[in-house]
Amino acid sequence: MQNQSSLAYPEMKRLLDKNVRWSKSVRDRDPEFFPRHFPGQRPELLWIGCSDARVPETTIMGCQPGDVFVHRNIANLYSPQDDSLNAVMMIALQNFKVKHIVVAGHTNCVGCMTALNVSRLPPTPASTPLQKYIQPLATLSRTLFKGDGEPPTLDLLVEENVVQQVKNLLECDVIKSDWKRRGTDGVVIHGWVYHLEDGTIRDLNVSVGPPGHVPGKKADAWF
Repeated sequence: MQNQSSLAYPEMKRLLDKNVRWSKSVRDRDPEFFPRHFPGQRPELLWIGCSDARVPETTIMGCQPGDVFVHRNIANLYSPQDDSLNAVMMIALQNFKVKHIVVAGHTNCVGCMTALNVSRLPPTPASTPLQKYIQPLATLSRTLFKGDGEPPTLDLLVEENVVQQVKNLLECDVIKSDWKRRGTDGVVIHGWVYHLEDGTIRDLNVSVGPPGHVPGKKADAWF
């Protein structure tokens, strides 16, 4: 295998050039920005979102690098067997003691659309990584079919998927351990949907904190 520089590819060179310009603009505006962030990070929010390129979490919330700890995957799913996400949550909760976890779906989600299409077909053994991955989401979609066999809308599946992932997180050992360790100051889990059509975030009103948690008790604004 012969190694080459990324600069040999014009589209990659453009990205590297943009990075140089961005870095310079940040340093011109705030010379201490990078030195201030280099020693470490102290995010207070973990974002569990979709891999979709149209949903950059820091951008849509008007945040800065260092504000948000992030895990993204297809259709913002969580399962107890997901060691990658479990590891992210352990670091977020044990190292950074984040105050909030947001599960964020979005409209026109390709992962949800794929699962919806699969749910319209008779169940068959999954063979590809994508088929295996979206099986739980296809199963959820089937539970939303109406009595006449009409499938749910994509928007409904997106919302119900977020609600389901919040429920899944509430049952996971990492969250239970955090609540046991931190008591009423433990992490609070939220469910949101980002609307690609207008750039707004909608709260699904499914926020859950540890037993005895009082919303707003420690409402320090860090953004």
